[in-house]
Amino acid sequence: MRDTLLDFSKISQINLFNEEKLSVSYIKELGAKRSEENLDKLIILFAQDNPIDIRREIVSSIGRQLNKDKIYNFIHNNVYSCGFMELVYQMFRTCLYNNTDLRFLELQQAILKHFDNEVLDKMQRYYTYRQSKKSEKHLPKIVNPLLLKGDNVITLPILPEQSVQLIFSSPPYYNARLYADYKSYNDYLSKIFKTLEQCFRVLEDGRFIIINVSPVITKRPGREFESIRYPIHFDFHKILEQAGFYFIDEIIWIKPEYSVPNRVGGYHQTRLPLSYKPNCITESLLVYRKAADFLLDKNIKKYPSGLGINKAEKYESTNCWYIQPKADKNHPAVFPEELCEKVLTYYSFPGDVVLDPFAGSGTFGRVATQMERIPVLCEQNEKYINIIQQGGHYDNL
Repeated sequence: MRDTLLDFSKISQINLFNEEKLSVSYIKELGAKRSEENLDKLIILFAQDNPIDIRREIVSSIGRQLNKDKIYNFIHNNVYSCGFMELVYQMFRTCLYNNTDLRFLELQQAILKHFDNEVLDKMQRYYTYRQSKKSEKHLPKIVNPLLLKGDNVITLPILPEQSVQLIFSSPPYYNARLYADYKSYNDYLSKIFKTLEQCFRVLEDGRFIIINVSPVITKRPGREFESIRYPIHFDFHKILEQAGFYFIDEIIWIKPEYSVPNRVGGYHQTRLPLSYKPNCITESLLVYRKAADFLLDKNIKKYPSGLGINKAEKYESTNCWYIQPKADKNHPAVFPEELCEKVLTYYSFPGDVVLDPFAGSGTFGRVATQMERIPVLCEQNEKYINIIQQGGHYDNL
């Protein structure tokens, strides 16, 4: 076996430490030229107190060299003591791409066990998926707008697995509207979770679910009792993760102050500390992705080049969207059409099947049809079902 030990007695003789040389581009040059000399230089440089971006590139460049014995020894000797997870990730990446060598495979498993880190887990899943030779499943296609009448936990199982490309909905408020009454807050979350489980099943791998929620406050049962304000958007994070989705973004929907109930009036009059209650002008759009062991590129490449692109359109560049709410005599909490338009534009392509499991009066379905998407709506309230049917043609189930 070749001698894999570095002769550190020669370090002082190597002119490596000119600060002008220590750039990411310089390290990349060393890594691109595979030689014993460059590998030794990179290992010596790693031992220096260099900035993290330099050290990260050093690890990456070491992984591209040819001497597997030295590379293995380098990772084995440094991965548990390097002090930065960014460096661990690069060392683990090298183990992944050398897993035909039993030493690297065993080291890979040891690193996973030692760090118990979610990024490392995901790296392994992504690598395993890319290396697999699984044939693509033929996904059934819904071709007409569809209205599912009844409880969505009962009706959504009718849909084929992975037949939907986007889910956008605003679940019922917890005991804050006439159409939403639950035994308890836990009962509310439990029922929403059952819907999310079905959403996970019907949503195509790697696609988005977007939930519009905001905190709600229940009425006081008497003047001598305190009301309860529920942080629904925080609790939705937990049940979305349990259902198999992971967090991408939170978009803040900002409304004009005059359009929301006045909570700050008491403080305005008294200015008493502890009595401050701000007017709530925001709601959250929780953007989550269905867990998948591949990048979004795979979803995008399924579509013809240029589909859905309008370079002239104005678009939101931040996660704060200023949108006027909409009042409707038929429903106490309808989506503004502008909100639906933005979600459909940013998270779906023309021709996609898009689902609203709590459709209400059907605004999302109407906008989706106008934007050449295929809506699937779930609703159990007969009044709202009639409104949906009057507003467009839907196949009924």
